[in-house]
Amino acid sequence: MRAAFVVKEIRLIESNAFCCNHNDVGAPNCLLVLVIAYIEYKFCQPMKSVLQVNIEPHQFRNRDIIGGDAALDFVNTVTGRDQSPRDWIDTYERLLDWAAFVQLLPERILRALAKKAQAEPRAAALALARAKVLREALFELVTRIISRSAPPKQALALLHRYWIAGIKAHELRFDDGRVFVNLRNDALDLDLIASLIAYRMVEQVLALPMERLHICQGSNCSWVFIDSSKAGRRRWCDMAVCGNAAKSRRFQERLRQRRSARR
Repeated sequence: MRAAFVVKEIRLIESNAFCCNHNDVGAPNCLLVLVIAYIEYKFCQPMKSVLQVNIEPHQFRNRDIIGGDAALDFVNTVTGRDQSPRDWIDTYERLLDWAAFVQLLPERILRALAKKAQAEPRAAALALARAKVLREALFELVTRIISRSAPPKQALALLHRYWIAGIKAHELRFDDGRVFVNLRNDALDLDLIASLIAYRMVEQVLALPMERLHICQGSNCSWVFIDSSKAGRRRWCDMAVCGNAAKSRRFQERLRQRRSARR
């Protein structure tokens, strides 16, 4: 069987560049350095035991949103975990852009969070680093479930803490004979995005049959997704991307074998 990896270690190292110009909200030099080490588990692509994640800017597009839920799409903001990991959330502003793209929060709250981040750049950078720690814990949680093994207690504890914060960010309102669940107007915490991701993970993703959670079997991908196909046999994040690439590799391999056989 092919192998993939889950998080073994997450360390946050404070950069000396925190003394930089704090008017540059969430600039890469003002971020905490996220160092991630992976360990092997089954059912995906092989990769090195330790990989440094490259942080790069990214303009989110529809083809980036394949998880079936915003919680999984957030996990997928690191791509290529099995070969050359790239982190597409380079600043807190980018995190807000992603949240707007997936419609995680109303525009008024996103604008308020952007204003708060601009006024408190160091706090925004720390909130971004915490969100990334949660993201890696969620990746480990999901991939352990896919491999039918128990997730670590630390990942569950972290998810629980953010899930509770997500619950507290909501309120119940009775109107026109119905009870509605709404975000509180005063829920303007820089960790709000992370809290809502955890809330969705527990309420939406983990409530599904676990056999519907899959990881892409393509090379240099490792995106996770909900398989909503009738047969439950979806293998790729996107057939047009990883699926076709795998077909092309198999075709090239057959050609090489034929040429070798003729010699």
